[in-house]
Amino acid sequence: MGKRRASSVLYRLIEAGQLTRKALLVPLLDDAARWPADLYTGQHAKLLAAIDRAAAAVAGLAAGAPGWRARALAALDVAAPLHHLAEHHHLAEEQDLLPLVGEREPARLVEVAARFWATHAAHRATLTEAAAALT
Repeated sequence: MGKRRASSVLYRLIEAGQLTRKALLVPLLDDAARWPADLYTGQHAKLLAAIDRAAAAVAGLAAGAPGWRARALAALDVAAPLHHLAEHHHLAEEQDLLPLVGEREPARLVEVAARFWATHAAHRATLTEAAAALT
């Protein structure tokens, strides 16, 4: 599996997880929430776009090729905003979305977790292959 395909597989799995949270968790947000629902959905869109940009930057890397070091540094520059946004997004989910849903409808958290693990199990071989391609 090449880097481009591995990135595509990981992108689709992340997107599926975001769609699940958007459908099952985000609708429970109201005025009691610390942050509005559109913060989460907007961050999801930004995260997917940043993942796509980072994947494109990494896909062209080949150790030892002319200009490799410069492209590797450029890929790190592309990935930095992704890392920053992901940290803030996960913090918002952990401090607001998940506790709020946990208080109101804990069964939804169980369902989201079950879907995550089912998807992970269904794609375990692909994930292992993708991880190897990206390292």
